[in-house]
Amino acid sequence: MLQQPILTVENLKTSFKSIERGKQVKAVDDVSITLYPGEIVGLVGESGCGKSTLGRSIVGLEKPDSGRIILDGVDLGSLSGRRLRKARRAIQYVFQDPYASLNERQTVAETIREALLIGGLSSRAGREKRVNELLDQVGLAALFKERYTRELSGGQRQRVAIARSLAVEPRVLICDEPVSALDLSIRAQVMNLFLSLQKDLGVACLFIAHDLALVRQAASRVYVMYLGKLVEYGPSETVYDTPSHPYTQLLLASAPDADPLRERARVVPLIVGEIPSPTSPPSGCRFRTRCPLAVEQCASALPPYLELSPGHASACHFAGDLYMRKKSAIQPAPHILPAVGAARLATQL
Repeated sequence: MLQQPILTVENLKTSFKSIERGKQVKAVDDVSITLYPGEIVGLVGESGCGKSTLGRSIVGLEKPDSGRIILDGVDLGSLSGRRLRKARRAIQYVFQDPYASLNERQTVAETIREALLIGGLSSRAGREKRVNELLDQVGLAALFKERYTRELSGGQRQRVAIARSLAVEPRVLICDEPVSALDLSIRAQVMNLFLSLQKDLGVACLFIAHDLALVRQAASRVYVMYLGKLVEYGPSETVYDTPSHPYTQLLLASAPDADPLRERARVVPLIVGEIPSPTSPPSGCRFRTRCPLAVEQCASALPPYLELSPGHASACHFAGDLYMRKKSAIQPAPHILPAVGAARLATQL
């Protein structure tokens, strides 16, 4: 029997009022994702592409315009009141900046107790026991209980934030750049802690990140987002080894190499131009204004998702040819693409 998703997002749209009268910022536009029990799924893309808005919409911090969020087979949009609050406990959020997400006037114990109290879990004695358990899980000694969060380092604060998110025993975590605000020297420590806890507790995780290498290491599947839409998705190794959307290819090519000698020697391709305004996105493919392969068809028709291999799809008119080139290193036949697209494909990607 096939495993059922713990979280399904269907055709989600979230927009905001723009400072330009009569216009809206289409932050998330018709996005669908799935998350299975116990897995880590990556969500990557440039700043401003809608990653955080998608995560915040899933947990209810932003109100979607349309679409469905289904948790363990139950549409959250059909719930209200106590039933909705109870369901929401199963999805928790780890924010990017631990300096902004914690109340500096609270002690560590008060921060975690508050989550337990709001979640309606445990008696007073049970809450104290749970606080001690959570601190032990995230590697903080009991002596930290009565310290104010303002007295902690960035890494210690993020450990407290993780403990608070785990307090109500969620089944899904939305992690929004959970280590990017930390010093390089402690990122690995916090990331290793997070991965260890995720494995031990079996929590499913949507991992939002800029660090492509980190996503490849942590996530079993990855979604690539650009200007409010998903452009490619699939198993991490497949997407990283055979990226089949021009944006994904350029995004991966621009990531720094861990070897300093190779990094100094390589020529980094630039994604030309600025991200278009989300209030007036381009017609057709949204990446076409910055794409080296763009042809007239890209402006006139929104590319459908083409499944290239099991679970791997790309929304590009040239996806099949890009995939075959990456997979076999054979130049695509010129007659397959429009003349301009074939010439550019042969020389630029």
